[in-house]
Amino acid sequence: MNPASLIRPDALAELMETARAAPAGDLVEVGVYQGGSALALAEVAREQGRRLFLFDTFTGIPYAGWHDRHVPGDFADTSLEAVTALIPWAEVVPGVFPTTLHEGVGTIALAHVDCDQYESVRACCEALAPRMAPGGVMVFDDYDVLPGARLAVDECYNGRVEISRQGKARVRF
Repeated sequence: MNPASLIRPDALAELMETARAAPAGDLVEVGVYQGGSALALAEVAREQGRRLFLFDTFTGIPYAGWHDRHVPGDFADTSLEAVTALIPWAEVVPGVFPTTLHEGVGTIALAHVDCDQYESVRACCEALAPRMAPGGVMVFDDYDVLPGARLAVDECYNGRVEISRQGKARVRF
């Protein structure tokens, strides 16, 4: 499996910069796919002695609503085993988020939300916000390109969304 990220290199570099500058706490990614951006976050986690939690179904998009572009099963060309082998020091958690969020995840410094669908992004906003560190950041990868992701973020954080140099939405806590 090629773990190359679907995220543009400049946006990936910005994500790593944001993670490095985040306050103390865990790094979390929801929507791992083949692990390209997770591998970049793993580099930061190892440099800084942080824990990294990776959440994904590893079976593709689980559902779609009227405002989503992807259909169930998109991004299924991945596996739990491949991502775990790629990043063995991360805690890789299979299943539909947020039911897989567990007490082992502590205070979150940075959450990278890359799950493409309205319902999934909305679940991340609601489930991760109470765990965010003061000064922590949620980065929403699909805000600039997918209407369902934008709608979910705007409903939850209207007026608090910052747009980064690379066009990614961020919310600071």
